[in-house]
Amino acid sequence: MAEQDENDWLPPDATPVLPPNAPPGTVRVATGSMARFVNAEEARDFGISTERHCLVVEQVFYDAEDDVLQHTVTVNYSGHPHEIRYQPRPEDVAQRE
Repeated sequence: MAEQDENDWLPPDATPVLPPNAPPGTVRVATGSMARFVNAEEARDFGISTERHCLVVEQVFYDAEDDVLQHTVTVNYSGHPHEIRYQPRPEDVAQRE
């Protein structure tokens, strides 16, 4: 497997920067993933062992003003994905302006 360049990785709290020639209305997306063991609550909820691994994929969509348009976390328990999605209501976005 090829080694990842240290400059290709963004820390979890970093906001991606748009290229200078990005068209108006461009949405930025920060995506990250990791593998971890299933925790006790998940094991109980899904009837699986805490010795199993799961894949966590997180995506955050930002508008031009750095407001979060949508935040999605998908946890895949060996082929059984479970998605948690947060999308602000229009009145929440209006209050930010």
